[in-house]
Amino acid sequence: MKETCDKWKDRLLEAALTGAATKDFEEHLRSCATCSRELDAVRARKARLEELLPLVARGSEPSADFRARVLAATAAAREGKRAWPWRAWTLAGAATMVVVVLMLGVTLRRKTPGMIPGDELATAQKLAEWRAPSDSLLMTPGQEIIGTMPKLGESYLNVPVKKDEEE
Repeated sequence: MKETCDKWKDRLLEAALTGAATKDFEEHLRSCATCSRELDAVRARKARLEELLPLVARGSEPSADFRARVLAATAAAREGKRAWPWRAWTLAGAATMVVVVLMLGVTLRRKTPGMIPGDELATAQKLAEWRAPSDSLLMTPGQEIIGTMPKLGESYLNVPVKKDEEE
């Protein structure tokens, strides 16, 4: 189709499908061989499709045992759904038993803790009581007094301070 014939494309399809064409389109068909060949081709395609339609529609009905097959498939699916919870619980029970057996095996294989020898116990106790040499330097006789010093903004005296609101 030529670029000038693009405006006739919709009318060409309408004429092929309905069989009716407007006067100005018929005049264009007389002057344009390309559009008239295209119209003939579309009409031929429509005729072939109409011939094939009964052949396709002939086998469109379901077979005689279709209903029985659908009902049987539905019943089988229902039975499968009923069996699923039992399978799930059986699998969960088996998994629980495996975990319990593994835990018992690990517990029984573990050695009972033995007595710690006296020399090792004494060494551990010395390590627990050990202090760094710098700790003794940090300890001063006035340590307790430093801890009781008032914080910034507080007074050494335990006298309540008047606030502007009370005046």
